[in-house]
Amino acid sequence: MPYTSAAALTQDLLLLFLLVVTPLWDYSATRRLKQSPSSEGKIRHYKTLCAWLWTATVVALLAVGFRPLFTISPAPDEASWLFEHAWVRYLVGGVFVIFMALILLPAAVAIWKNVTKKPRRYSSADAMKSLSYFLPATWTERRWYAFLCVTAGICEETLFRGFLLHYLQVFPFSLNLTLALLISALIFGLQHLYLGAGGAASIVVSGLLFGLLFLLTGNLLVPVVFHSAMDLRMLLLLRPPAAEAA
Repeated sequence: MPYTSAAALTQDLLLLFLLVVTPLWDYSATRRLKQSPSSEGKIRHYKTLCAWLWTATVVALLAVGFRPLFTISPAPDEASWLFEHAWVRYLVGGVFVIFMALILLPAAVAIWKNVTKKPRRYSSADAMKSLSYFLPATWTERRWYAFLCVTAGICEETLFRGFLLHYLQVFPFSLNLTLALLISALIFGLQHLYLGAGGAASIVVSGLLFGLLFLLTGNLLVPVVFHSAMDLRMLLLLRPPAAEAA
């Protein structure tokens, strides 16, 4: 497909959208929500996020195709530091398992306590009070937030792993796969500047890990599932709307 084609132009515009438009909008919209939090504002924010994520994902699928976005088969000489050494792959796998265990363990504990009818202190919920302007507090907010979590798992992985790796490494730049992975993780971090420097840096790290998982498995559905689970865990950690404060 020639670079001057409509598909190529669409990919260029999509990159500009992800690199400039969405970080600026997200930072501005989140700042307004933080200054004037309300249930209506949260739901509107969730709906807007879902709308642009699904729209951008459909555009990426039309411009690139499903298979190039959801599967990857690196050449033997690409990212040789990862594919030529078994111990490196085991190390990356181990780091990812530890990362997900630390992320999901509080949710697993919450599930266990709910099943066994044991009282909960909701210490994790209390630790996240600084994000109360964004996190759901009512049942309606929770339903929209759940949809947003699934949307983020599918769409963010499609855009920031599938599309960006293809765009940077395959067409049109032909960058080194490792460099493409780093750049895609940094662009992913830009979407979360509202979390502050530390929060955005942690998102970059998670983006790197999800990108490595994509490379190692060759299938984007694997990081999609883990990403969705990581986001959905928040619903298990937050105090239910009907529960009284401990």
